[in-house]
Amino acid sequence: MIRGLLAVLGLQVLVLGVVTLGFLLFSGLAAAKSAAIGGAIAVVPGAFYAWRLIAFRNAPADRLLRVHFVAEAGKLTLTFVLFAVTFVWIRDVSVIPLFAAYIATLMAYWLALIVFKRI
Repeated sequence: MIRGLLAVLGLQVLVLGVVTLGFLLFSGLAAAKSAAIGGAIAVVPGAFYAWRLIAFRNAPADRLLRVHFVAEAGKLTLTFVLFAVTFVWIRDVSVIPLFAAYIATLMAYWLALIVFKRI
């Protein structure tokens, strides 16, 4: 379980880096900064979710189900808060790179299902 979670997080970080580098090369520093923020908004809540599951990996099934629901609620809340903080506190955020990197980083979950069949 831990290997799988870390593999998905690693793949997300890789996608985040590639997308950010792409925006840096083709659109400039401001777009790359926005892309990095968008990708981080996807990675940080995913890492929180993984951390909660790893912490309770040996719990009984009923407890693990509760942990899953609480971790998912925390992930969604953290995502909302990070977007809100981004739009309120960070000036000159480019919306298209922000959401493009966010969506690309989230798609790493689907890519992981294809790439890591045996984890």
